[in-house]
Amino acid sequence: MKSNNRTTIILLFCAILAGGAGWYISRNYISQEVSSYKASFDAERETVPVVVANFDLKEGDVVTTENASIRDIPNTFVPSSAVAPEQFASILEGRQLVHQVRAGDPILAVNVSQVLVSGLTSLLKEGERAITIPVSTLDTFSGFLGPGDYVDLMITMRDGAVNRTVPLAQNLRILAAGTDLDDGVPGKNSGRISEVTLGVKPLIATRLIHAQTVGDISLLLRKPEDTYDDFNDYVTIDNLVDIPVQQKPVAPPPPPPKSEWGFELIKGGKRS
Repeated sequence: MKSNNRTTIILLFCAILAGGAGWYISRNYISQEVSSYKASFDAERETVPVVVANFDLKEGDVVTTENASIRDIPNTFVPSSAVAPEQFASILEGRQLVHQVRAGDPILAVNVSQVLVSGLTSLLKEGERAITIPVSTLDTFSGFLGPGDYVDLMITMRDGAVNRTVPLAQNLRILAAGTDLDDGVPGKNSGRISEVTLGVKPLIATRLIHAQTVGDISLLLRKPEDTYDDFNDYVTIDNLVDIPVQQKPVAPPPPPPKSEWGFELIKGGKRS
């Protein structure tokens, strides 16, 4: 009887111990889950300062301290490419928008042009000069010619008694087409343009200035990565098209002259 009581007490003690351990483990697990959820909730509610638009901005607008400001936005809603206040001067300030931004939205780095333009001179490379030349509607390639393109120039001029077309300059960069600068912002020109501004070396500039007084200049659009510049031939009316040389027909040789002498053969009273 005493043995049964002892077993019962041991089993009861073990049950109480197991229950206590289970309660402790459950309480600890719930506490950890609550702490994790609270930390996640707090992280989502945590705000970070970013640069936003004060009002609706359109393509071509320049970002300044007047149309942009700093606003705290919940971390959950902040795009990865949002600009922090300390990055404003290096990424956004003075740059033109290539995409419109609504009021209150973050101004992202991808929303602005990567080219910081402060006038035409800022587009010139070291040693270059800017020169503007007129172009015809044929040279604008139905409106596809624009800033940032590269072109070759050909000139057709009078050379003695014939007109001659020769290469004038090659691989020139267009800084501006009309009033549209090569600033990475979508074109502002509507329709075809009447002039382009090129970035050239001073020697090429003098050639272009003189060329406009002696002939007609035409533009050839080329790929920027194309390095082929080995065209130095010229064209006149004599070699405008390739005409195969026709051989004169060879006259057949004349028949041999008849001989004045020979033998006459008579058979059966008939001549042959």
